[in-house]
Amino acid sequence: MVKKRNKLIAFFVAMFICLITLAALMGGGLTAYAESPVSSSDGTYSVPVNLDGLAMGADNFSPSATVEKSGKNYYMTFGHSSSISDMVLESGSMQTGYTVRTANGWTYYTYTMSAERLQSSLSFTAYIVPMSMTVDFSITLNLAAGTRMGDYVDVGERPAEYVPVIETSAGAEYEAARGTVFPIPSATATLGSENLDVSISAYYVQGGERTDVAITNNSITLENVGEYHVVYRAESGTYLTNLGNPSYTEYDVKITSSAGGSTLARVEDPNGVLPEGTSILPSRITAGTLYEQAAEKMKSIADNFEVFGVSLVGTDGTQVMPGGNITLYLQANMTYDRNEVVVYHMAEDGALTELSADGYGRYVKFDTDRTGTFIVCIPGVAFAMPMWGYAVILVACVLVVAAAVMVTVILVRRKKKAKKLQENAIE
Repeated sequence: MVKKRNKLIAFFVAMFICLITLAALMGGGLTAYAESPVSSSDGTYSVPVNLDGLAMGADNFSPSATVEKSGKNYYMTFGHSSSISDMVLESGSMQTGYTVRTANGWTYYTYTMSAERLQSSLSFTAYIVPMSMTVDFSITLNLAAGTRMGDYVDVGERPAEYVPVIETSAGAEYEAARGTVFPIPSATATLGSENLDVSISAYYVQGGERTDVAITNNSITLENVGEYHVVYRAESGTYLTNLGNPSYTEYDVKITSSAGGSTLARVEDPNGVLPEGTSILPSRITAGTLYEQAAEKMKSIADNFEVFGVSLVGTDGTQVMPGGNITLYLQANMTYDRNEVVVYHMAEDGALTELSADGYGRYVKFDTDRTGTFIVCIPGVAFAMPMWGYAVILVACVLVVAAAVMVTVILVRRKKKAKKLQENAIE
């Protein structure tokens, strides 16, 4: 009987081992193992993000990052919600190569990195929209806990680890009248301490087809109605793309040429201080050095602002400076209350000069004897609780709770004491 029972137990143990082995052989591919993308084969990995360096608002950032490995190239994708803007990966005097996309209200940056940098602490700055403040924070990737999601997908050429930085006063978009000679603003480019040449090309778009436009005396003539582009390009062989090409950056300027001229801005010359045939070249500035400079100035003045660039040119494309006051009309955001709007002129050194302005339909109207950068804003900065403020509130809450507990204890003790005295008196 005992032998039969032992044989039965042995049979079930053997069956159990066989089942485990079979499951491992058949279902092993369904089991996820921790795998670091640095020490593993090419592929796509999901990696937990350590957000301990973020004091608050961690829910607005990706809890995990996607790391793509292709040979010695790594591409890390990290994103934020719509409550965050202007996120920048700190790279010293360099600019990390990246691409950006949006999906479901989130913005995702894909940075090109080396294995060494991927394993280090990554420092960022970001603007917290609800708090109207810029914060600094750091993240680290828990690479050892990475999970392989699949093979690496070739998406073509990707940015080098570091890319050139182009600086120019040119806005991203201009409007001008047909026939205007558009003078091309100068530009410089650097890659760390390396000074780079900037090449400039231009083309006209019609029916989806590009036609090269000749650049003469550093300007182009807007001969047709439609869309022109001026493209600045800087490259360096110090860093290479995944296809082995020199690292590069392009800055595209769009110029809309129309028969009726610009609707973005208008100019009037009631004092006759401009040469005959002078044209206005307005631009809306939404990125770049000038925008960052303006945004810094507005931090203590206004949350809601727009930045415009205004140039005046003669019939030959040369820059025209007013010899006295002219009247400018800028098409500001339609949601801005024209009774509250304020206009500032920002000089090259960042100095602000407030100008008297009035609403004029969809425009903001003001007089000035200057061209250059103008900021249209609605004054007012939302209160943002400083970090120490939250600490003070927390301490105050603790003290209030502690005081409440102490009062309760004292009252209970007094009640017990009074009850005891009453009982003794009865006895």
